[in-house]
Amino acid sequence: MASKQRAIYWDTSVFLCFLRRHESERRAICEDILRHARDGKVALYTSSFTVTEVIKPLRMETTGPRPLSDDEVEDLQGMFHWPWLKKIALDHRVAQDAVNLGLHFALTAAEAIHAASAIVAKVDVPQQWERSAALEKVNRLVAVEAPRMLTYGVTHRVASKGNFFENLHRARAASAR
Repeated sequence: MASKQRAIYWDTSVFLCFLRRHESERRAICEDILRHARDGKVALYTSSFTVTEVIKPLRMETTGPRPLSDDEVEDLQGMFHWPWLKKIALDHRVAQDAVNLGLHFALTAAEAIHAASAIVAKVDVPQQWERSAALEKVNRLVAVEAPRMLTYGVTHRVASKGNFFENLHRARAASAR
């Protein structure tokens, strides 16, 4: 009998790390997990909330004071069209669960939405880089961890932005035909 595919949930911090060129070690870990998800070796989830949340922090953290170009926004939003990235809708159930988690564990709205999305999706583990003390309390409901390399004994060179984004553009062009 085949073993169950591991289900991983990424919050916004992991996507941001993947996008930051200066985060070479963390970015290599993100790319390794993305390769596994693309190849069907793990199931990768995020909230539909991440689609909007990923834009604002990038403006401040990676591009400085200038606004993102239309092409940058299109590339970032394009990540969320990868067919192997499963999106958890921020629907009424997730929102209500987020309210309850936020109140019970003193989470920010974003932390509560990510925690509720991961719980609703029944993932094995939510992964995030920037863990708050409040979110540690959620560990009782679902184990939270930092992303880690899935391919052991293999060193991947950090790919340029092009690899995943070029594949995305090809997939988008093919589906538009």
